[in-house]
This record gives sequence, structure tokens and C-alpha cells, in this order.
Amino acid sequence: MSITKDDKGRLYASDQYGNIYRITLPAEGGKLGVRNIEKLDLTIGQAQGLLWHNGDLFALVNSNEKRDILIHSGFYKITDTSGDGEFDNVDLLRSFDGNGEHGPHNIVLAPDGESMYLVLGNHTDIPEDLESTVPKVWDEDNLMPVIKDPSGHANDRTAPGGWAVQTDFEGKEWKIVSVGMRNTYDIAFNPDGELFGFDSDMEYDMGMPWYRPIRLCHLTSGSDLGWRTGTGKFRAEYPDNLPGIGNLGQGSPTGLLEGAGLKFPEKYQKGLFLFDWSYGTMYFAELQPKGSSYRSEISEFLSGVPLPLTNGIAGDDGAMYFLTGGRRLESGLYRVTYTGAEASDLVDLTESNNGKEDRQLRKQLEALHHSNGKDQIDFIISNLDHEDRFIRYAARIAMEHQDYKLWNGAVNKNNSVGKKVALALSVARHGNDATRQQCLNGLLDIDFDKLTESEKIDVIRAIDLSILRMDKDVAFGTSKKIKDKFLPNYLKGSDIINKEVCDLLSYFQVGEIVAPTIERMLNDTITADLKSIYLSGDVSKRSEQYGLDVERMLANMPNQQNINYAKSLTVMNAGWTPELREQYFTWYNRALQKSGGKMYSNFIRTIQSRALANVPKADQDYYEALSGEAMANISESKKKVKQPEGPGQNWTVQEVNAAYEKHKGNVSFANGKDYFTATLCATCHSIKGAGGNTGPELTQIATRFSIADLAGSIVDPSETISDRYQNTTWHLNNGDVVTGRLLEETERDIEVSTNAFSPDLTTKFRKSKIEKEELSPYSSMPPGLLNRLNGQELSDLMAYMLSGGEANHEIYN
Repeated sequence: MSITKDDKGRLYASDQYGNIYRITLPAEGGKLGVRNIEKLDLTIGQAQGLLWHNGDLFALVNSNEKRDILIHSGFYKITDTSGDGEFDNVDLLRSFDGNGEHGPHNIVLAPDGESMYLVLGNHTDIPEDLESTVPKVWDEDNLMPVIKDPSGHANDRTAPGGWAVQTDFEGKEWKIVSVGMRNTYDIAFNPDGELFGFDSDMEYDMGMPWYRPIRLCHLTSGSDLGWRTGTGKFRAEYPDNLPGIGNLGQGSPTGLLEGAGLKFPEKYQKGLFLFDWSYGTMYFAELQPKGSSYRSEISEFLSGVPLPLTNGIAGDDGAMYFLTGGRRLESGLYRVTYTGAEASDLVDLTESNNGKEDRQLRKQLEALHHSNGKDQIDFIISNLDHEDRFIRYAARIAMEHQDYKLWNGAVNKNNSVGKKVALALSVARHGNDATRQQCLNGLLDIDFDKLTESEKIDVIRAIDLSILRMDKDVAFGTSKKIKDKFLPNYLKGSDIINKEVCDLLSYFQVGEIVAPTIERMLNDTITADLKSIYLSGDVSKRSEQYGLDVERMLANMPNQQNINYAKSLTVMNAGWTPELREQYFTWYNRALQKSGGKMYSNFIRTIQSRALANVPKADQDYYEALSGEAMANISESKKKVKQPEGPGQNWTVQEVNAAYEKHKGNVSFANGKDYFTATLCATCHSIKGAGGNTGPELTQIATRFSIADLAGSIVDPSETISDRYQNTTWHLNNGDVVTGRLLEETERDIEVSTNAFSPDLTTKFRKSKIEKEELSPYSSMPPGLLNRLNGQELSDLMAYMLSGGEANHEIYN
């Protein structure tokens, strides 16, 4: 999972579930042998981050329930106390409350060599005692009620999500530098000394307006990247978070490698390499200054099927070394060298002059991300409306670190739109209702029609945050002014402006918007270039095995703007007529026939359920039936399928391998598809959109699984369980034991889906009844599903899964 090197050029790598190993590299062209690899004789492992520095080895451990060694998640220092060249001591510098695939991740050395930076996923709690360049006033900050993931993923996680932190070599001084990531696994510095992260998406959300693709992010001081659970993710355009600098569509980001030290052509030495685990693809990002930040040109560098990339490093020989593995898949260590005609000598990687002046201004402001900048207030405020987004963001964060009394008086001045927005955002987070009201009035007095698109978004977001952070009764005192301001031009702007105004007017129960909003929803024309959200660069040129589910969705694209409108109207009590309600709930019928991520239909059903709560009880069954007709349309029809003839057996992984080798030259697509249903695989898993959604989607299974990996996952499904699909067991004080997936948790109750084959079967119980809670070591998928099949039938099934449901796949040639 992780890799580093020492001053002798030896590599250190850690098993996700086991130990740390030292690797002595062979000469170029040579192969690694057993003698090249030695296990450290220490009780430490499971390190998703490793860093060697000045004779010490630092490990960021991510403890896993399927561990081979017992160790707690935390930051460890491994030392050689005897001076004999062998590590013999392990010290815990700080423990962390977080584990699994969204737990603590990687470590990188600061450019000046004086400190380290760590990155931790959104399931790792932030200790309260840490200093922070990000003001600790973060919150969910969503005007509309958040709908959490119907599968239960990250439903208990609150703001601010994943985070990056700086520390010294003794782990004594800690300072948070960035938050709001989902699950960034790795970080890296470029030659300008700027920090970057490669953040993950939530593929279940595809097709939904809140979906965020995997992306390269510039992790500036004090930054919030806007991750919030469920539907609560901030739009990239919101001024109170920062956007990614490059979107790549979908995937599972792992390693991020700076090109420094690689004997590759110059552009590669100055850029970043991005590792995607699930698609077996490594990308290269060429960074070009854009103001005080960057734009990125991202292209595919290499790929393989399967090639589950995890991490990489530049070797002393100038070659790239990268690892594959994770989730107990077969691991490999690869070496990449350059043999082309271009010059590949190591170049001077000093800071570029391009954009240097803007970066220096931003860093001047970032140096004030503490409370000792009272003599710099005028300088800070003068940059609140800077044309560069990253500079004005840095200025606002600097201002928020200073005593509120030093800068709140600026609200009374004749400020520009940019300063009014920045002051309103800051007052909302630090001030009182009187000053929030003053800022809100100032925003409402702006001539909205004369603003640019980005200024309009900033103003609306500042209004939203002012409302959210003040007493609700005080906020509703401005409802008439807000209605008069925004209703006359409703639905006359861009999609994003229309969406934001719809949220705002719905919040204030402006019933006049219901009819025109539903009229707009009846038009399913998609105006935005939604393909660009999911595919970029060379992704669309890949083989059919890449992006099939995206292409399926694009061929049957849901109207994301209409989903926004439907979600906003769920809070509306005013403005309805029977005819409007009938049109509105009939819309759900059409929406449910569209394609999206695994949770697409469940999100639509949840939005519908919330809307039904505002319908008179006597009419709920009727309106639910209007949209319920589509439920049958999107489910796979209950047709008869060919059943296995057998005779079956208790298959082992070795026997599955042998049977497949024997029969793979004569496999049947049609039979394999039938056996996928007959063996109950289709109850929980889908291929190309057909099947259930309580287990992993299998269309791209061949990109990361060999036949042995696939056999192992089916024969012994409890051997490796992804965090996302691991059940929890609750022991209640009445003797009951409930095992399943958490769906919803309130202050009082917990609701659990208890049957993967029937996810609608739920159990609800009081939290006060819980005596013990623990992760279940058993997969919800039972073993023995293959045991009805004979060798030919088993091979047909395996080939169907490896083909990704493609009848013309080469596996059948």
C-alpha cells in the first residue's frame, strides 16, 4: 500500500493488513528474488503511509479489522537505537480515531525538510487539541435538508471531512492545513513548494447534481474543499470552499507522485503522477500557473488490466517504482524507465517565475492564518475582493483568524461586492445576529442584475450562510425582501442560478414558484454539457471495459437540474394544487427510468418520500402510486432463467482456477448471464446496470481482479470485506442481536437494513438499548454460492463477470 526509500536506495513497503518489508533493488533488468526482500522484525505494519528521514522510518498506520498484526491507528516513529543499521524500536507519536479505507493515509516530507504533512480520510476524527489554519467554525451549512446516502455510507460523518495536517519529527506540534476532502489517500508537493491532493468521488452519486468527480486539488493553507456527507457537498463555485484544479471522471484515487528525481523528460519532472486503483490507470498532470494557483492538463500515462495501483516513488536510479495491491489482491512492484530521444537528465526544479508574484501575495496572506496579524487588518481587507479566487479566499481566512472586534466595523463601509460577500461569510461564521442582519441587508441592496455570473453565485451563497447561521425567526423577518428581490426574475438565469434561487425561495415558502418550477420540470431537455462532468482527457478513448457504466448513464441521462428542483420542492407546503401535485409526482415515474450510480433510484425514492410527507395523509397513497409505477419498470423482469444442471461440489479457489483453465476456451455468454441470476449474484450485484445494489457493482471487475482474486472473493467472501459493505452488529439489552447496515441514525433511534437480498427490510431500535456495538467479521454474502455449478457452468459464470456483461468481449473469441 505504501512505499518510501532510505539513503541507500532501499525501498520500504507495507502490507495493508500485515508487516513492513525492506526491498534491496536488483540491477536494471534484474528480477526481485526472496533474498531481495526482508520483513522488519517489529510489531508494526498496516501502514498506508511511510516516510524515511534522517535514519528514522515514520509510519502512518491504518488499523483494519481483517488485520494480521495487532496495532492501533496512529503515527509511529521507527528507530535504530543500537546503531547497527537495523530498526529495533517503535514509538507511538499520536494515535488517531479512524481506520479502514477512509482512515489515516499517507505522509510526505515538507519541501524545506523541516516538517512532515499527513493526510487522513473522512472517517478519521480530528483531535480537538490541534492548531488549525482553517478556522474551527466549520458546519454542514446547507440551506436544504441533507439526504444521506441510502446505503448508509458515511452517514455518521460530519463536517469537515478528510483533512491534511503538518507536524514535526517528534509529533509534538500539529497544525491542520486543509479540510473538506472526501478520502484523499496521498499528497505531494510540486517544485513551487505547493501542496496537492488527489481526492475521491462517491460513485453511487453518479447522475445526481451533487456528484463530484475524482479530482486533483490544490491544498492551500486554510482551505476547505467542501466535502459534506450525502447531498450536502458544496458546489465548487461556492465562495466558502475551493474547487479542484482538474477533474478526471470516476475512479478510486490512491497514490500521488511528484516527478522530481525521475530521469524522464523535463515536463514529467515538473508535474504530478496520479494513481487510480479501480481503473488500473496512472495519469500525468502538467501544471500551468493560473493566478496564484494552477490549471492542469491531465493525460493517461499508463494502464493495465488488472493493475490496482497503490503508490509509487522515484528511485535513486531515476526510475519510477510503483506498487499494485490492496484488499488482498496480488501485489506487484514495477519499474518504469525512459528510453526515448528527449533529454532526461535531472533538471533544476527551483520555483517557476510564472505566477510567482501572485503566489507570493497569497503566501503573505497565508502567513497571517493565525491570531497575530492585528497590524495587518487593512492589508487583509484590501485583498478580500482580489480578482484571484485563491488570494481572496486566503484573505478572508486571514481576517477570520483575527479578533472579530478588529474587522467587523468594515461592514459599515461602502464596500465592493466582493468585500460585502467576504465580510458576510465571515460575520455569518463569527458574528452575532445583529451584524449578520446588517450584512444580509447589504447583500439584498446590491443590484443583482448588474452582477457577473460568479458574483451572483457568491451573493446568493453569502445570503444562504447568513440565514443559516442566524436565528430562524430573525431570518424569516427578511422573507418579504428576499421574495421581492428574487421572484420577479425566477428561472430567467443559468441552471446554477436558477437552482440556488429555487432553494432560497423554497426555504422561505414562496408558493408562487411551484407552478413555474413544475412547468420547467416537465421539459426534460438537458442544456448543460453533462458529459464533461464524468469524462475528461483520454478517458472516452479507453477500451469498453473503462467507463461502461458512465456511458450507460450518458445514453440514458437523468436531468440533474430537474432533480435539483424536485429536491427543493420537498420542503414546500405552499403553492400546491391537486393538478400541480399530480404533475410533480408523475415526474418521479420518468426520473426512475433514467440511469445513474448505484444509489440513483434510492435517492430518487428518498426525495419522493420526503415530498409525500407534505401531502395530506388521505391523498398520499394516490400520489405515491403515480410515481410507484416506475418501480416495476426499472427492476429486472422476473423471467425464467436456465438453472444449473450440476453436479456441483464444494469449490476451492484452486479448483475454480483449474476448472476455468480447462473450460475457458468454450464458454457461453448466454449461460453465464443466466447463472449470474440463478446463483443469486444478481440479487445483490449488478453488471451494466442489471441486478441489485447492496453489493459492489461488477461491470469493471476485470480491471482489478484476476480469476484467482474473483474466485477467492466468492469462495470465502468474509476474507476481505470493504468498509463500504461491512455489517455492524448491535447487542441489545433485551438479548436481541441485530446485524446489518446502518441506514439512519437520529439522536434517539437507529434504523438498520438487515437483509442484503431484501434491502427494504429494516429494523429500528432505540439507541438507549444498545449494550455493545462491533463490526461483523462476516460478509453479508454467504459462501457456497458456486456449489450448485459443475466445471463448465462455473466457467460460464466467471467469463460473464470478467467480460463485464459484453457478449462481444474477447473472452468469447
